[in-house]
Amino acid sequence: MVNLNGIFKWLYDLGNWLAKIMYLHFLWIAFTLVGLVVFGISPATAALVSVIHKWFDEDLNIPIFKNFYSVYKKQFMKSNGLGAILIGFGLFLYGDYQISQQFIQSFYFHAFLLIISFLYLITFLYFFTIFARYELKFFYYFIQSFLIAIARPFETIAMIISLFLLSFLFNVLPILFLFMGTSLIFYPLVWFSYRACLGAEEKKDKLSNEQLEISPEGNRINK
Repeated sequence: MVNLNGIFKWLYDLGNWLAKIMYLHFLWIAFTLVGLVVFGISPATAALVSVIHKWFDEDLNIPIFKNFYSVYKKQFMKSNGLGAILIGFGLFLYGDYQISQQFIQSFYFHAFLLIISFLYLITFLYFFTIFARYELKFFYYFIQSFLIAIARPFETIAMIISLFLLSFLFNVLPILFLFMGTSLIFYPLVWFSYRACLGAEEKKDKLSNEQLEISPEGNRINK
């Protein structure tokens, strides 16, 4: 096999990445339809995020279909239950927002809804990465997503900025959304949330090590 260097290797890697991004997007569409959309969207999204998470955590050359299908099948019920809560609460907030805007017209209630909606958004941004990375009790996925979103503000802000940039890109080139939309949306979201998780884990390990260095009497043990 010919070894590629310089610009040719970069172009090959870019083409390989784009092909995987497109393939993953069409897998998401196919398995969302397999679940009749309503029951397919949450497990398909969980599977898509799990594959992207493994790209960062392990290797870009992992078998995509095998990993996607494994998560889709294994987490079908659990992801649907969690997804129903996530989507249901989002629709509830949207309905309240519309009612507040058209009927209540209270500045304070409107501001309260905007704050709750923002907290919901940042929780949602982390949710599927937390689901892919950790094995937690049911409602702890929401709690952990919220806590990391608050604890890692720079990654959270970067995720929001990436959404704005992607919305602009899809507006200019809508064909990108058609052929790789979900993968392109979640790729930066998973990257920043993955980095946030690593940072939170590193900080937790550091605090645990510091506590181990303290004796029961409260005196630091000399190494």
